[in-house]
Amino acid sequence: MTRDSLTFLMNSQNPDDGWGYATGEPSMVEATAAVTLALQDQPDAADARDRGLAWLVAAQNRDGGWGLTREDAESGWQTAWAALVLARSGLPDGAVDRAIDWLLKVKQLKLEDDEQQRETRRRLAIDPTLRGWPWLPGQATWVEPTALAILALTEVPPTPVMSARVDAGVRYLTDRRCTDGGWNVGNPMMLGASLPPRAEPTAWVLLALARVARDAIAPQDLAALRSCMHRDGGTLALAWGLLALRTLGEDDPGAGGRLAALRDANGGWNGNPYHTAAAMMAERGSL
Repeated sequence: MTRDSLTFLMNSQNPDDGWGYATGEPSMVEATAAVTLALQDQPDAADARDRGLAWLVAAQNRDGGWGLTREDAESGWQTAWAALVLARSGLPDGAVDRAIDWLLKVKQLKLEDDEQQRETRRRLAIDPTLRGWPWLPGQATWVEPTALAILALTEVPPTPVMSARVDAGVRYLTDRRCTDGGWNVGNPMMLGASLPPRAEPTAWVLLALARVARDAIAPQDLAALRSCMHRDGGTLALAWGLLALRTLGEDDPGAGGRLAALRDANGGWNGNPYHTAAAMMAERGSL
């Protein structure tokens, strides 16, 4: 991590102690959580990090979850981000307990009709009975919120209920693998055609599987990630992809060089604290 990158994040913290997706923009749960993770091993940023953690605690909704912002009362996938961060913080664990309870109880859209289930299996080549996590309660389940939820749940001591839910999430993710490896945002097929993998969903799935089911990772998943990272070439594709590879003991120097070349003169990436936090964690090699 460069001093300039650290300075960029500290200077981009909002007066309310959160971070947005650009300097001066409203504080967001995802951005604030990512930045506090990026700052977790930086003694010089301890005050900024602690104020960010306090912002997250204050942003928790009554149901135990988090919305997009402090004012958003509809809890959703951001809950996993906040739970992941707060579970590492050493703060009183009441907020974490309520967040984990929300993740375990969140409702998702289910196909109850047997004929609908058979048709879904035929057309999409998936098992519609498997349980992942939705972006918002009551919606269909998707790859990235499922991976994030698994990462959050594995930050706290397991219970039988949690372990069973994580196992179900792993089965969901492996079922949604693309034909030639890697993951798209949801289904591996659409309208009878195979969908291509994408860098960010693949990276998040690999980060989750690295925690709980490394033996479920296939060589073609890593190959798909490398290909997608370079084809996309954007900050998040390169950053999350590199983080996943390095977490698994792999690397991609070419992607690392491309990511470094995208750094702004002020040490940030795209003037965006979230992008900058992702890039810094990729350079560090750990979430």
